[in-house]
Amino acid sequence: MEKKVSIKDIAKMVGVSPALVSMVLNGKAEQYRIGEEVARRVAETAKEMHYAPNLVAKNLRSGKTQLVGLIVTDISNPFYSAIARIVEDRASELNYTVLISSTDENLKNTERLVDVLLNKGVEGLILVPCDGSMNLVQRLYESHFPTVLLDRYFPDIDLSSSCLDNYRATELATEHLLGQGYKNVALIAYNTEMHHILDRISGYEDTMKNAGLSSYIHVRKVNILNPKPDIREALEELILREHVDAVMFLTNMLATNGLYCLNEMNVKIPDDVAVVGFNGNDAFNLFYSPITYVKQPIEQIAKQSIDILIKRIKKSNYKSKVFLEPELVIQKSSQKDV
Repeated sequence: MEKKVSIKDIAKMVGVSPALVSMVLNGKAEQYRIGEEVARRVAETAKEMHYAPNLVAKNLRSGKTQLVGLIVTDISNPFYSAIARIVEDRASELNYTVLISSTDENLKNTERLVDVLLNKGVEGLILVPCDGSMNLVQRLYESHFPTVLLDRYFPDIDLSSSCLDNYRATELATEHLLGQGYKNVALIAYNTEMHHILDRISGYEDTMKNAGLSSYIHVRKVNILNPKPDIREALEELILREHVDAVMFLTNMLATNGLYCLNEMNVKIPDDVAVVGFNGNDAFNLFYSPITYVKQPIEQIAKQSIDILIKRIKKSNYKSKVFLEPELVIQKSSQKDV
């Protein structure tokens, strides 16, 4: 874990006292007659050393702005656009305004956007963390800045969160496929260490093992930024060489890209292979074989996240971790003899 930068670290770097650094960073340089050049060096050094805790303290001292930040990975993703709309509406009911940003699953973007929103005076953050962001989330936790993780979480960091019960989601989907008579069931996931995906993989693998089908477990991980070529390669291997009879896609975007690839391969659903996706969309329902999917309680996830955040802002020791129950919407793509 990266060491937090302290006022003492900045003071040592500039060659001044910690008290002087504190005065400058609290906007009191002129009041205490600190020279412009020294004040400038302190401010620049603090910025270069990424002194995030000071930004948090500055925001907390600045009073109530009635602003909160929402950072998602991709606002063009229907799942996150729906989340943003609900969070915004619920925040308005609570007299807060939401500043919304997208990271494109990029750690540097995430770090930059957190800094930007803190500098704008948000009183709290709802964050969808990206791969590799554990240290950033740990710093937010240690700073005691009101933060709620949405959709994704880190089990070793005791922050509030609002998420799906991802293990149960794939357990439910796998049980359905096995109940329909499929047994050579494959899964396509992103290549990531994020725990919501790992939980989904575990739910599938454990269900297969418990059914005595360990030899039929197939997990293929694809590039999160450009998944389609990897999905096509994975499907060709799974269907043509492993002869799988069912495929689960662990996100909406994976399922959408997977359907394109299956069409290009002239694979018939469910005659050649059954399909289960994640999160419903119009493409699933309008497809020639409507797609079975895991339905997330989007409204609950979104409302819980903003409700938890506002309670945390108003009560510093408030904490809540919510894992909401999934629902399986069963349609033609996963049923036999339909």
